[in-house]
Amino acid sequence: MVSYNYNSLIADYRKNGYVIVDNYLPEDVANKLESIYSEDNNEWELFNQYRDQGYGSGKYGKHKTESPYFPGEDEVFTSKFWRNEELESSKNIEIIFKKHFIDMFNKLSESELTKFDIRCYKMDNGCHYRTHIDDWVGDLGCIYYINKKWIWDWGGILHVGVDNEVDKVVPIFPKFNRAVFVNHGGFKFPHFVSHVSDCALNPRFTMITFAK
Repeated sequence: MVSYNYNSLIADYRKNGYVIVDNYLPEDVANKLESIYSEDNNEWELFNQYRDQGYGSGKYGKHKTESPYFPGEDEVFTSKFWRNEELESSKNIEIIFKKHFIDMFNKLSESELTKFDIRCYKMDNGCHYRTHIDDWVGDLGCIYYINKKWIWDWGGILHVGVDNEVDKVVPIFPKFNRAVFVNHGGFKFPHFVSHVSDCALNPRFTMITFAK
């Protein structure tokens, strides 16, 4: 069983708006989750999104920021990724999530959250997300990384910024058994995922959760 220093995690979460927890799951559980994702199946559905008003004031205005270093109103929003709804509704995923994730969500939010939107994603050559903000879909989010091997220049790196004049972002590496919890409700975090390179020897797998 993994032991967490909740006081330290909560303090970092309050201060920074996100917290990175390495070696999040017990080793056997992390390995089981990785094997579930790695099994051959044909249930992955490709999403290739293009929104010509992605950063404007219309339906997708949520992507707009005030920062001069993120996309402006005249740019499009694009993303490309694979999603597996069969995995999302599987009993194995449900058991792992209930046992190992819900308590952490409640501890960090300091409340009893009741709605959890779990998404199983895969990214391969050319997959990416342009800059966006997720406050509309959940108050608290989690990105859990499943790959046992990833290399910096394979791409697929999460970059987290802030909506101000700061001209830098924080790159977060997709390390095996790493969980990143993000406060979408209290902080405005523009973020994007860089294109996965054709050098990547395997897909990038994540379990994404939005909670309210």
